[in-house]
Amino acid sequence: MRRTPKQTLICKAACLSLFLGCADLFALDHNDGTSPAQDISATKIQMMVPSKTILGQDFKYPTGVPLIESFMIEIPPGKETSLHKHAVPMYVYLTSGELEVDYGSKGKRTFKAGSSYVVALNWCHFGRAVGNQPVQLLAVYLGQQDPNQVAPESCLKPE
Repeated sequence: MRRTPKQTLICKAACLSLFLGCADLFALDHNDGTSPAQDISATKIQMMVPSKTILGQDFKYPTGVPLIESFMIEIPPGKETSLHKHAVPMYVYLTSGELEVDYGSKGKRTFKAGSSYVVALNWCHFGRAVGNQPVQLLAVYLGQQDPNQVAPESCLKPE
C-alpha cells in the first residue's frame, strides 16, 4: 500500500505513542530516497514475556468502551507502594532506578531501568524503590470506561 508523506508520518507517530513495535514502518522511504520523518527513530522495547503477566498469567483486553490511561510514577528511594492489585492489564516501563516488587507467596522480582513487563492481575503485591535513586516508571493501563477499571484496588494481606 502506497502512503502519502503525511499518512506515513501519522502512522509513525501512532506507532510510537501506542507502543506497537512498528519499527519496520520507519524503514519506508519515498521514491526519491527521502523520509518525511528524518531524525526520528523507533527502538523496540523488549518485554520479558509479552503475551503473559509477570507471574505467567494469561490476559485479555477488557470489553466495552476502551479506556487507556498512562501515568509517570515516581517512588522515592526507600519508599514503597501500598499493598494493592490490578483488575486490568497494565504495561510498565522503568525509565530509572531499581524496583523490587513483592508478590507474597509468588516471590519477589527486581526490575532495573529499561525493563518492561505486564503487571500481575488480581494478585496482591507492593513495590519498593531499592538503592539510592528514585524509581520512575511509565504505567499504561488498558481498561474500560464503564466501570473505570484503572484504579488499583487495596489489599488487606499478601497472597
